[in-house]
Amino acid sequence: MKFWLLLLAWPVFAWAVPQLELNVQLDPASRHFAAHAILSDARDLSGFHLSRDFEVTELKANGVSIPPKRRLTSADFFSLPRGTRHVELRYRGTLVPTPKLDHRQVLRQRAATASPEGSFLPASSGWYPRAAEFFHYRLSLELPAGQKGLVAGNLKSEQQTVGGYRVEFDFPYPADGIDLMAGPYVVREQPLTLPAGRRIVVRTWFHPELTELAAAYLDDSARYLTRYSRLIGDYPFEIFSVVSSPTPTGFGMPSLTYLGREVIKLPFIRATSLGHEVLHNWWGNGVYPDWDSGNWSEGLTTFLADYAYKEEEGETAAREMRIGWLRDYAAVPPDADMALKDFTSRHHGIASVIGYNKAAMVFLMLRDRIGREAFERGLRVLWEKQRFQVASWADLEAAFSEASGRSQADFFRQWVKQAGTPRFSPDEMARDSDYRLWRRIDPAKLPPILREVFIAPQARLIMADADEDVRQAARVLAARVLDAKDTSRGDARLIIGRDASIERWLTDNALPPPPPTVRGKGSARVWAGRDGQGKPFVVVSGRDAAALTALQRGLPHYGKQGWLVFEGGRAIEKGLDQPHTPIAPGGRQSH
Repeated sequence: MKFWLLLLAWPVFAWAVPQLELNVQLDPASRHFAAHAILSDARDLSGFHLSRDFEVTELKANGVSIPPKRRLTSADFFSLPRGTRHVELRYRGTLVPTPKLDHRQVLRQRAATASPEGSFLPASSGWYPRAAEFFHYRLSLELPAGQKGLVAGNLKSEQQTVGGYRVEFDFPYPADGIDLMAGPYVVREQPLTLPAGRRIVVRTWFHPELTELAAAYLDDSARYLTRYSRLIGDYPFEIFSVVSSPTPTGFGMPSLTYLGREVIKLPFIRATSLGHEVLHNWWGNGVYPDWDSGNWSEGLTTFLADYAYKEEEGETAAREMRIGWLRDYAAVPPDADMALKDFTSRHHGIASVIGYNKAAMVFLMLRDRIGREAFERGLRVLWEKQRFQVASWADLEAAFSEASGRSQADFFRQWVKQAGTPRFSPDEMARDSDYRLWRRIDPAKLPPILREVFIAPQARLIMADADEDVRQAARVLAARVLDAKDTSRGDARLIIGRDASIERWLTDNALPPPPPTVRGKGSARVWAGRDGQGKPFVVVSGRDAAALTALQRGLPHYGKQGWLVFEGGRAIEKGLDQPHTPIAPGGRQSH
């Protein structure tokens, strides 16, 4: 009965979706996993997907035991007899240890992992039986003493005893996946009354060393939840959680965000990334992008979070962000440009420039075109009509057309369906002195930045050193910072070596010596430049192989900079073409 009441209260899909009930037992120390699942559907279930990493020990279809055989054409698919509407199964497995990863490796990590320091079972690992793209679920999780865990959804019950921990969550809306997190969490919470009067709970699930940060995260989460409830419509869940991860994650999921424990410590995160992830509960996890027609949610979230915070700092800060977007776009080769309708996820630098930066600028241009009041009315129309449904760019066009009282078809045709930019006259560009139009700026008129080489579809690695340890460090570093898969050719060049070798190579190839901003400083120096033909290069000069190796984690984050000085793995100075800008300890990295 409760489910049908929810259907009346929240517009969801017009068709029925499968129901999944899960009871999960996980021991992070031994990495043993066991689950009991019940999957039901009013329509016939032809089968379900489950990763080959798990052994099915019992399988029943419509109450009748059947041999758990996988379909030969797909190793993760279990076939079911015709007419099956109810499936019960028990399955088990041993998860892989939680690895030490950098930020790029985290995005590629798909396995279910476990350890006492933290366990993460992403939906992409196939750890639960799945029969359809969308489904409802109810999940109970049992963990040993000292561990706590959660999934997305509303918290229904929680019990902690000397013998262990048990929690139950309910996700009554159409879900497109289940991510499970567990760790040695200390939980803190505070109540929040939303603008419409509904009460929810805000929680932190932090590793013990982070508990002193819990109060600030609770306060700031509550502030963002209130802000976006007023702007768009009430937050849809009964709980919002900030969860710490042993790896450098930054994921937004329905009703929670999963952040690396080292990321949580950074002082700027609460003022920037936290609000971005909270907002994804509306755009991305509350209204789902139609992947076939493009992912609009990252751009809209960037505009209403990251850019909005800059606007609140003042016009100078907002203008600098817009210039930064256009500076990044200038680094995208015209033949590698893409339309917004073709962006789905951030799998390389060019996709990020288009899917995040261009999309955010497009929403700015739309707001400039129809006015703030109509734009914000369009947000509310989109939320009211599409929450917990799939929305395409066409649905956004319809919402903003309705809100503004006139068709926005020509605007969306130009900026969403077509790659590149229209031809602007010299007068139009001159009038855009505040950089509010998405357009190409001549790179030669801008200081060179590292990203020109980092995101180049073709980039050549030049190892200006004969020492094999240095060459190996150069290969690994290039793999971390370059989007290009083939590093044997291309006009963009990444030049790596020890200091003396770099100086000789630059002289032999008629390139200028290290700039005064970096010369003689730190254990490693990095700077961007362009040769006499305007072709970009980046030089990485280190004291030794160890100094180059130390850059592997940090350097990929600094693509917007023109030069950097590192001491070990920490950037101590950075800048574009200005005098050096010291970085305060723990200061923000530029992504």
